[in-house]
Amino acid sequence: MQLSVFIQENKAAVVEKWFDHLLSSFPPETQKIWKKNKDRFTNPVCHIFHASLEGMVEGLVSWQDAEALARPLSDLLKVRAVQDVAPSKSLSFIFGFKKVLREMFGGQADAGELGVFDTRVDNLVLMAFDLYTKNREQVFCMRIDEFKHAHHMAFRKAGIICESPRQALGLEDRNVNAQGK
Repeated sequence: MQLSVFIQENKAAVVEKWFDHLLSSFPPETQKIWKKNKDRFTNPVCHIFHASLEGMVEGLVSWQDAEALARPLSDLLKVRAVQDVAPSKSLSFIFGFKKVLREMFGGQADAGELGVFDTRVDNLVLMAFDLYTKNREQVFCMRIDEFKHAHHMAFRKAGIICESPRQALGLEDRNVNAQGK
């Protein structure tokens, strides 16, 4: 497939254009900072995005291993799942790959080759939806657990709740006193 060769030969440029498309969903100030600084330690989110897109380009070209494609996609979607953004906006960057292909290789690739990658991107979106939903559910569960823990501690300190039914009946205090004598 000719298009796969073009993508491999221009992989860095493809990743950079797709990264720009992903950044376009963020405020302009964020875009400026992330374009300047892709350091793993000073800007880990940007690094995750860039590395994930690189892995996804490789996976879309080879189209051999769904697990290998899911790993970088999942890494990126974990970040998107914690952001307060609509799911449609969080996943829309994936369709940007189609746009990148047409801008960079549209004149060099035939419609059949572009159609193959369109289908791969569509399948990637379905995979992304499942991963995003799973990650978003984990975020909500963590928030609920944190809420429960915080309120449980506050109620316990206030003496509103007891740790066990024995304590509520006052049995634990008697046993402790009886054992202490």
